[in-house]
Amino acid sequence: MPKKVIILHIVLIISSFFGLNGCTDNPNVKDLSSLDLSMNVLRFEQELFACKSVSDITTLAMKYPDFYNTYTHDIIGYNVRGPKSTEEDIAVELYKYIAHKDMNSLFGKTQEKFEDFDAIQDELEEAAKYINFYFPQEKIENITTFISTFHYGSVYDALDKRFLIGVDLYLGGDYEVYQAIDPQNFPTYRIKKFEPYRIVPNCVQTFTNHIVPSYEGTNFIEQAIYEGKKLYLLDLLIPSYHDSLKMNYLQGQTEWVIDQEKNIWSYLVQEEVLYSSDKNNFQKHYFNDGPFTTPFGNESSPRAGAWIGWQIVKMYMKQNTEITIHELLADNNHQAIFQKSGYRP
Repeated sequence: MPKKVIILHIVLIISSFFGLNGCTDNPNVKDLSSLDLSMNVLRFEQELFACKSVSDITTLAMKYPDFYNTYTHDIIGYNVRGPKSTEEDIAVELYKYIAHKDMNSLFGKTQEKFEDFDAIQDELEEAAKYINFYFPQEKIENITTFISTFHYGSVYDALDKRFLIGVDLYLGGDYEVYQAIDPQNFPTYRIKKFEPYRIVPNCVQTFTNHIVPSYEGTNFIEQAIYEGKKLYLLDLLIPSYHDSLKMNYLQGQTEWVIDQEKNIWSYLVQEEVLYSSDKNNFQKHYFNDGPFTTPFGNESSPRAGAWIGWQIVKMYMKQNTEITIHELLADNNHQAIFQKSGYRP
């Protein structure tokens, strides 16, 4: 990684049939209109593809030196940079990159979808106000959009406190080019999730991955609580969004875990999974993204372990109303959180 360190978290784009909850009785919904925060948008891909020469590329590099460096090092470095490339070499290769007919076609498709970015800007501004409300030191007022040739969707740049959005990974699950990409990296269940309305929750997810202290659970229940903390934080930061958007679920998958909650828990208890210390096994089968949760069959919802952890954390916070979100995130005694939650579906 170059000197400039950013959080380049590849989000496996979240998906759901639902959008916003629209619940007026949600206690997490707040009136934050008085917060002094205004979101600005840099449409970097528009300025990049407007370049008509290598000289224009050099001018762009001087206009946005920080992001240009991030873009040509971290985001598309493999396309424009060699081991001994000079800045002039990079500018030449970047011009070739945007001049290619396939890239021009991809740019055109992104502009069909995202020429008007106002609605997304407004939603991200609202989410940024919630972030600033709970984390006053985190004032996010900038968004940068770009094209990464299907490598990055949503990114939180922790150094410059901005959201970075690869618009080419939000062109809709029916975009034919996705079908032609390596199916190992772009399986059908992922492609179904490449929808524009997931941009905001995806961005906030990358922020939670940054702000929640990293933790290596030694057993299933500890890992479940860790995942549950991040999901509970999403409850606070995007309270109007449906739970399925927070869990990366497709249509019907939230309903499945709700309906099967008792059976899931019974299985975890009976099979002695809760205190399993085989991290490779429980991480793969209960927490990693996928089309389903392996032990529960092809019709199940994925990441059932994270969903259970979420229910435990929600119950814990309901039972211990004096605990703040900062205290919750700092508490690494996950066993105690589980015991104090009283969770038994």
